[in-house]
Amino acid sequence: MRRDPRAQNWRKILMRDVVIIGARCAGSALGLMLARDHLDVTIVDRSTFPSDTLSGHYIQPAGVSCLNRLGLGPALADLGAPAQTEVSVDFGPVVLTGQPEAGPDGNITAYAPRRYIFDPMLAEHAVSAGAELRQGVSFSEPLIEDGRVVGIRTQLASGKTEDIRARVVIGADGARSRLAKTVGAERYDVRAAETCFYYGYWSGVDLTHPRLFIRDGLFAVAAPTNDGLTFVGVAWPKALYSDVRKDVDRSYHRAVATIPWLADRLAPAKQVGRYAGGALLDGFYRTASGAGWALLGDAGYHKDPITAQGMTDAFLHGEILARAIARGLSWGSNLDAELRQFGRERDAMSRAMYGLTCDLSRLAPPPPDAMALIGALKDNPTQTRRYLGVIAGTVGVEEFFDPENLANILDQTVAA
Repeated sequence: MRRDPRAQNWRKILMRDVVIIGARCAGSALGLMLARDHLDVTIVDRSTFPSDTLSGHYIQPAGVSCLNRLGLGPALADLGAPAQTEVSVDFGPVVLTGQPEAGPDGNITAYAPRRYIFDPMLAEHAVSAGAELRQGVSFSEPLIEDGRVVGIRTQLASGKTEDIRARVVIGADGARSRLAKTVGAERYDVRAAETCFYYGYWSGVDLTHPRLFIRDGLFAVAAPTNDGLTFVGVAWPKALYSDVRKDVDRSYHRAVATIPWLADRLAPAKQVGRYAGGALLDGFYRTASGAGWALLGDAGYHKDPITAQGMTDAFLHGEILARAIARGLSWGSNLDAELRQFGRERDAMSRAMYGLTCDLSRLAPPPPDAMALIGALKDNPTQTRRYLGVIAGTVGVEEFFDPENLANILDQTVAA
């Protein structure tokens, strides 16, 4: 969407096209997309970069494909986290290992870059594309005129307040979104949190690719990341949180000890830094938009991290929102209608994975029929790739778990 540069400069004095609250993966990715569409974008964040955040940091192949579409593939690879083209899902009696089904672009690569490295890279590219980034600036409240959000009031580190007017305000400010609270965005399809989760980083772990461990009442994950370190996270039922938090190190090592494969690899390893984590928030959707505002990332849709979909969803939903904003800000268009359509598309594309994530977060052992399916997959590399593609975001949840497909997998095992 191209505009007269003179008009753009005048508008910057009066009102920006978009102001985004939050400059991490959701906000900066959206800012990059919008700036490349020749929109006037300001991104604010209370943090300053580089800084870490309490979060996992696995980008599924579907998310990497989105970054590739933005031309960020080389920059992502240059961050130093190992490229991952293989994954293992360890159920105890059965371990499924392989490459996921490729997406339409042929990509099967995932990455787990540390957030204090990845987030600044993304923000820098947004700025290079023309977005304005204001760090160390806190969002205070929305500016509302005639029932419509027309900007935000911010507070600088000095304590001074400053208003930023915009045609649309985006809350990419996390699951505890202040924008969502102040505009009254309602939650729906709320699922009570089932787990608590702690993770740490280890050097000297003999691990070539991510491995997930699914046990009765326990989940663990290990994945290579930057600087030769390995991310190792453990999830327990939330009912155990009070006991876990009393001595995280003891609880963590007791959990790892129940998984001999992982315990053997952590035995000679050295922990780097402290544990991070805690009790998780409920899963939910929030109303995606209203008059002059929209929510992106965890602000609008939050789920348990057990399927590691958060960053990938932020990018994919950001693509939908960017298109909606570009259309909505075009002459003669209805911005609010376009934002409502974004919400419908967001919900439709995430609903099945949300259900699967909630099911897995119960930390219940697979029932006998599910274990029969898992056993059948072990000797079926084609369907194993498709199964791994579900989490990778390259195969639809409903497509793989269609009863006809599951019956075919079991029938092939019987025939063999």
